[in-house]
Amino acid sequence: MLKINRLKKIKSNFPVLVGDKVVEKNTCNLLIDEISKSKAFDDMIMGGRSRINKGSKNFNNYIKSSNNSAKLFKLFNSKAFYKKIETLFSKNFKDGSWTNTHKPKIFNQKKFTIKKKLNSSELKKLLGNNYTNPKVNLDIDFSVSKGGYRLRPHRDDITRLYNFLIYLTDIPKKNGGSLTIYRKKSKKNLRKSFRRFPKMSELEIVKAFTPKKGTVVFFQSTPNSYHGVKRFLEKNCPKRFFIYGSYALNKPVIWNYKGTAYYPHVISTKKKMLTSFHDANYLTTAPKN
Repeated sequence: MLKINRLKKIKSNFPVLVGDKVVEKNTCNLLIDEISKSKAFDDMIMGGRSRINKGSKNFNNYIKSSNNSAKLFKLFNSKAFYKKIETLFSKNFKDGSWTNTHKPKIFNQKKFTIKKKLNSSELKKLLGNNYTNPKVNLDIDFSVSKGGYRLRPHRDDITRLYNFLIYLTDIPKKNGGSLTIYRKKSKKNLRKSFRRFPKMSELEIVKAFTPKKGTVVFFQSTPNSYHGVKRFLEKNCPKRFFIYGSYALNKPVIWNYKGTAYYPHVISTKKKMLTSFHDANYLTTAPKN
């Protein structure tokens, strides 16, 4: 169903694998048809992205009634496929500077990252202080976005190891909607911290991926894996159908960069956060017990 042998690394400051025609056009069309027929979506975010999220009752109903989506989900939601992706990254980035300190041994097919608001105290309790022996699981959503959808540059949740995007439709370059990866303009403070949402003035574009049917992007969710989506203009073009997901741990990933370990530090606030790890930064020192 996926020709992952087509995935090739690109030049970037964090590990990225990209492949054209990884998913056949006919399969893309069938997936689009199934998403279009969905009777309900779990939420709408970022100005126009409607999602069907793993873990919801709606997702379970969708998978039961959507044969092609079910096949894709079954493929991704397996330890065997996760290990294939892990092996692909290790082979293609032998000299990569970023490594995961604690590799997971158990793949939990039923687990998913809970999408709910938490304050900093609740978040600290959830994260705990012991980051060894993690378990890994798949998070995935089937999405469609209308005009106005955009995503400002950020890095994803600190539990994520690998992220992936599957484009199901062709979108003209002039209409935007492209996944864009960034790097910081200066290497200053590289080993100190990485804000989740840096200022645009701090970043420069590395590469933008114009939505192309069947194209798949995988990238390692390192602390500096800044990416976003340019505003999508729905004019004389189809809606932006896609699948997004990640392989995530049940605790933070402790990344290591040239001998320096990055542990989570949660900024104290009473504010309820948009996602579980919205306001967590990576620091070079471990949090106090």
